[in-house]
Amino acid sequence: MKTKDKIVQASLELFNLHGERSITTNHIAAHIKISPGNLYYHYRNKSDIIARIFDQYEKAVANLFELPADRDITLEDRAQLTDKLLDLIWAYRFMHRDLVGMLANDAELKERYQAFATQGIRSTEMVYRRMCECGFMAIPEDQIKPLALNIWILVTSWTTYLRTALGVPEDELTREQLNQVIYQMTYLEMPYLTEATREETQELLATYGPNAA
Repeated sequence: MKTKDKIVQASLELFNLHGERSITTNHIAAHIKISPGNLYYHYRNKSDIIARIFDQYEKAVANLFELPADRDITLEDRAQLTDKLLDLIWAYRFMHRDLVGMLANDAELKERYQAFATQGIRSTEMVYRRMCECGFMAIPEDQIKPLALNIWILVTSWTTYLRTALGVPEDELTREQLNQVIYQMTYLEMPYLTEATREETQELLATYGPNAA
């Protein structure tokens, strides 16, 4: 792996584990055993590294919403989207947990994130429209946008909820603690689900609920 890629990978790992504010470029350089000068040869500052991580995250989210266009979507498509969503929340958890501070310090990232969030909400609306077309959900048109926005807020603020409301320490967050966001999503969607999704919905509630094994 090239040094430039190692820096990004190490930064993501350290930001996720300890929080972006706690990690300096010196910490990153030491983690992969290179000099600070070598790091600055590849990246001007920490904001530059965060921008490259955001590139990866933005692309991954865009890929997440690439549903089949030449056929109806299936419950399997929905299940895979859910699984991939959990993977992304976990893999890039610092992006939302530390978001307010990062955006306050980086005007360019703030502008990029606002466009990203707008597109993410629109993509969520698109998924719900496809689900309705296939008979898995029945959402009045005037309620699609509010539902998509609520889902986006829930997903992107879940790690903040864990850190603040529940007091989970930075380095004690686990993948399992993120699972319940799917449970909460399912309850937001519940009033709009049709009979075709009943069995899968019960499975999701059992798998991701607070009392799940």
